[in-house]
Amino acid sequence: MKAVYALVPLVLGTLGVATPPRPAPPTVVGPRTTTLEQPVYMFKAKRATGFRCAFDSAVLHRCAKRYSERLLPGTHVLRVRSVGRRNTRSRVVTVRILVRLPVPELAADQTTAVGEGAGVPATQAGATYVPITSNGTLAVVRDGSVVSRATVGVAATAIGLLDTAVADERSATQRAVWTASDEGARITRIDSNGTTRRFDVAPRPGGLAASERAVWAFHFLTGTITRIDLGAMTASRLEVPGAQATGIAVHAGSLWLLTTNPSRVLELDPDTGAVKRTIALTPPFALRRALIGTWWLAAGSGAVWATLPNNGAVARVDTTTGTVQYFRTPYGDPFGIAVGAGSAWVATDRSVLQLDESTGALKGATLVPPPTRTAFVSIAYGYGAAWFTSYDRGTVTRIRAPGTPPTRGSSTRK
Repeated sequence: MKAVYALVPLVLGTLGVATPPRPAPPTVVGPRTTTLEQPVYMFKAKRATGFRCAFDSAVLHRCAKRYSERLLPGTHVLRVRSVGRRNTRSRVVTVRILVRLPVPELAADQTTAVGEGAGVPATQAGATYVPITSNGTLAVVRDGSVVSRATVGVAATAIGLLDTAVADERSATQRAVWTASDEGARITRIDSNGTTRRFDVAPRPGGLAASERAVWAFHFLTGTITRIDLGAMTASRLEVPGAQATGIAVHAGSLWLLTTNPSRVLELDPDTGAVKRTIALTPPFALRRALIGTWWLAAGSGAVWATLPNNGAVARVDTTTGTVQYFRTPYGDPFGIAVGAGSAWVATDRSVLQLDESTGALKGATLVPPPTRTAFVSIAYGYGAAWFTSYDRGTVTRIRAPGTPPTRGSSTRK
């Protein structure tokens, strides 16, 4: 390209056309260190008719003289050049920019390798239980190590399946962990003695909710719900006509079902599945992707929380009034969500966020390594920490609020 530019004056001279002077290199006005998610930069240069610029790339594109782009926290490089008459160009000006988190950074101080396809975790009795979708096992993690594994499902034959777990703590003597095998159409109960019980269910059990009386599973993108009575240990099937379910929770005496196409939260009778109330989800934010409208549901303290990955947002639904509040997730698109210790803990494909459970205000955040193939990230809360799983990387990471003492060992394993 330099050789081509060198020929321009020669060609213009041959044609008797004067070569216009090159524009001056641009002056870049804007913050070099900022907590803004989308800082604004102004470009000025003598004889410039336009600008080319890019963040973190040597390939420049057309830019207006006032330019802004959403940036993740960290160090970024902005490159800018001026463009003048007859496509004459200045040298490239390079500016380094540091974007800081505007809130305290959460402590991500323990990462444990558990296996590719790490699914939705559960916590119980000081351990974290992680279903491994790739091989149908359940990994039990204590103090940063996998201490045992049990086969509970069926190994996945395709990317895109997700196994899940939930804890059942009716009493200290009746503790159990339940898992749902997406590939195997199977729900398995493992009690504190290691005894297992298997329930064959409808295809694609997508997630679990537990109360003192029953365990429920929704079946992905259908209106089918499996209900397991904990007294009789029998499974029955409930149907919600027209529903395409993506999440489930039990709270305030009702079963709550998250659906997509359309995006709604349905309040259900927990015994019959009858719809008691329909709450539409209409986020006021523009679409950022076109994957799926809703993804996960969590409950606590008078509200259910839904993740809306296409809009980069979460919704808080008051279970008494049905009022919906929407909060945008600043660092990545949200998939997993859990509620605990007065906060909603959101797992995006780039970060873990701590939101105030009442107001939705951002209280803390930390960046996490991005997925490599899928956007499957999940989270659970228990024993003073959030437990974040990365499906692609096959890891579970302990996330704590700043100043929160660890409840387990803090060794880090890769």
